[in-house]
Amino acid sequence: MDADVVLEGGGAKGVALAGAVAGLHDAGYRIQRVAGTSVGALVAALLAAGMPVPELETRARALDLATVAPLSRWSRLGPWARKLAVLLERGIYDHTPLRRWLTRELAVLGVRTFGDLRLDDPGADLPPERRYRLVVTAADVTRGRPVRLPWDAADYGLDPDELPVADAVAASAALPLAFEPVRLRTAYGAEAVLVDGGLLSRFPVDVFDRTDAQPARWPTVGLKLSSHPADDGFVVRYPVTGPWSYLQALLGTAIASWDVRHLDDPAIVERTVFIDTSDVDTLDMSLSQELRDDLVDRGRAAARAWLDARPGRRPDGR
Repeated sequence: MDADVVLEGGGAKGVALAGAVAGLHDAGYRIQRVAGTSVGALVAALLAAGMPVPELETRARALDLATVAPLSRWSRLGPWARKLAVLLERGIYDHTPLRRWLTRELAVLGVRTFGDLRLDDPGADLPPERRYRLVVTAADVTRGRPVRLPWDAADYGLDPDELPVADAVAASAALPLAFEPVRLRTAYGAEAVLVDGGLLSRFPVDVFDRTDAQPARWPTVGLKLSSHPADDGFVVRYPVTGPWSYLQALLGTAIASWDVRHLDDPAIVERTVFIDTSDVDTLDMSLSQELRDDLVDRGRAAARAWLDARPGRRPDGR
């Protein structure tokens, strides 16, 4: 069965997304288009570029996040210096190595710009300028609006086909306070400042939904790094113990608010694979091998549970 897949952001938790993708792949799903936010954008980019799903899973289990997202120069001085790093470096982690790593990985797959991910898709209701295998979301804080790349590149006077995929993913993953924002030079002489798309919505599950009143050709499956809303109960997600944690709680609440409203829709919940990663810190880039394996296995288990609840729609007929 063909399907589009939308991957939620979630920092270090995103290792679990590879397991969920592998679970769908093993059941016979053929992924056509991919969208993502933050780490979801990174996984989506590798999928859209053609990385085989078994290799993606292997990479997720082996990847040492601390090497591709190391602490920034000031943050290395100790916990006391991290607040200073936010002021001087706009983040406590350096995402330059991550961008370089992704650039190399995509180059091996023959992808540099979005032009390499053009999709010949006459059956889509999207206009030709939006027919790509990949869409990543970011937030433009200079204009106060969400950005979908490469779709919105023309708003900046840029050719979407010439936009580097790794730059767009870096913008989508630039979580405020954690990573430095990405500055985009526009054709109009002004500079746009882009940050993590999760600031406005980290789960754009409806991005591929048709708007022409025609039935979908195939399903869109969302992969979300949280438990099913019915299982949540009362959970303290952002403990407030001082000014710094208060700021983080404010940011986390702002990021989550739109997606919470999304999940009030039963149709959204029905097409979403929920992967419970509530016990893992979004910014824990020092995940152990054991925890990485566990997260990937959780993703696989969540996909399997979602598939088992839909026996009539399993591509493998089970």
